[in-house]
Amino acid sequence: MNPARNYIAFDLGAESGRCVVGSFESDLLALHEVYRFQSHRVTVRGEWHWDILAIFEEMKTGLSRAVSACGSRFDGIGVDTWAVDYVLMDADGRLLGYPYHYRSNRTNGLMEAAFGIVPRERIYGYTGIQFMQINTLYQLLAEQRQRTNLLDVADKMLLMPSYLLYLLSGKMMTDFTIASTTQLADPHARDWSWDLIDAFSLPRKLFASVVESGERLGPLLADLADGAGMKNRPPVFAGAGHDTAVAVAAVPAKPATLATPATGDRWAYLSSGSWSLMGVERAKPIMTEAALAGNFTNEGGVEGTTRLLKNISGLWLLQTCRRRWAEQGDAYDYGELARRASAEGPAHAWIDPDDPRFLAPGDMPSRIAKFLRETGQPAREDVGWVTRCILESLAFKYRQVFRELEALTGSRLDRLHVVGGGVRNELLCQMTADALQREVIAGPVEGTVAGNLGMQAIADGHLASVADLRRIIARSFELTTYQPSDPCYWDDNESAFRALTAVRRVD
Repeated sequence: MNPARNYIAFDLGAESGRCVVGSFESDLLALHEVYRFQSHRVTVRGEWHWDILAIFEEMKTGLSRAVSACGSRFDGIGVDTWAVDYVLMDADGRLLGYPYHYRSNRTNGLMEAAFGIVPRERIYGYTGIQFMQINTLYQLLAEQRQRTNLLDVADKMLLMPSYLLYLLSGKMMTDFTIASTTQLADPHARDWSWDLIDAFSLPRKLFASVVESGERLGPLLADLADGAGMKNRPPVFAGAGHDTAVAVAAVPAKPATLATPATGDRWAYLSSGSWSLMGVERAKPIMTEAALAGNFTNEGGVEGTTRLLKNISGLWLLQTCRRRWAEQGDAYDYGELARRASAEGPAHAWIDPDDPRFLAPGDMPSRIAKFLRETGQPAREDVGWVTRCILESLAFKYRQVFRELEALTGSRLDRLHVVGGGVRNELLCQMTADALQREVIAGPVEGTVAGNLGMQAIADGHLASVADLRRIIARSFELTTYQPSDPCYWDDNESAFRALTAVRRVD
């Protein structure tokens, strides 16, 4: 192992962002969170937008805090964020308006409109990406329909991590992990799908060059380094811009269980936070009729891999309920909600987490109650029961997707690795083990940060590979193993849950 190296990771989620310094030393990774900040958004005429420059100001503060806490020399800087959202810029690099938030309602109905231009099957054949109305493709089609179409005057479109890396380094590019989420990229060529871009009359000049994870973009811009009090200008790395990609890179799977032609897939992952993303790591995309029918996505992974997965609306459901309860004067922390849900016992009532009504912000408890009444199920208002209903619904959904993954890959999956904030919800982790009837290994909580830092260390030559990173993460963080218990509740109610989800259509 080389001498100790220190990297700065910016990990931005839809609710908040963090600046974390990671130190690799003695075959271990230590994390030092130096600054946490809000992911600023603004509401204009009922539409959510990102205040991206306010977010960048927070990042500049993070650089200063990193110097104050951990010294004035660093070996790299990286950024990961959520997917699909973008900024538009003119030829001088100036922003053209506030970027839209993916939960904006401007994309309502645009998937159907897109299928009138290019059939659904052909879009999937070009991209291998699942159909969600938040995808960049439909956001750009919404932009085309604006009275002032900014695509006509824009010079570049940069996805969120790419834009923030541009502000740090001055270099424009898009790494493939984030490009793949747009539903405008070719998973085989690992570049833009130019035929599809042309079919939708999107200007080619908008799309910055695609690079693989690990690209060294250049040194931190001098004014930023000086402003933070750094004594060097550390390199800025495009490690992997998509937060799920770096989270999967941090899955502490043992080398013997990695996906190889000889052994097949032996583990699946679940990146658990506001979204739940369940999938497997593969050498090549799987774009079969069954994958299309199941609405599975083939996103770009690190080291040339593909992440075959499905997006599931995750703890956003509980987060939004908690926010509503707080507005009504009842503030609960997540630990209290989990305790109340545990005390409730089985809910015997469920929602489809991916029903479109649950996508937008608002009065989530009322939406859940309405879904339950519409489907002939009991609907209660007490927070413990509602929490239990949400968690059981997620566990049932995980069971459904896990089995679909086994069918698509043609191999039994022995265990599920859970990373991200959902690791803290012990009740959900145990429910997941029981529903799947598989071992669940939970941790690390800081999967995205650890993956961000690890991809920088690989790009820097400090670590040899993702397998090396995973070994270090397994040694560095506490992991909790959940063994499955009696499956009767999940077996007995599986058909009832499937009936709830079968009525929803992606097209």
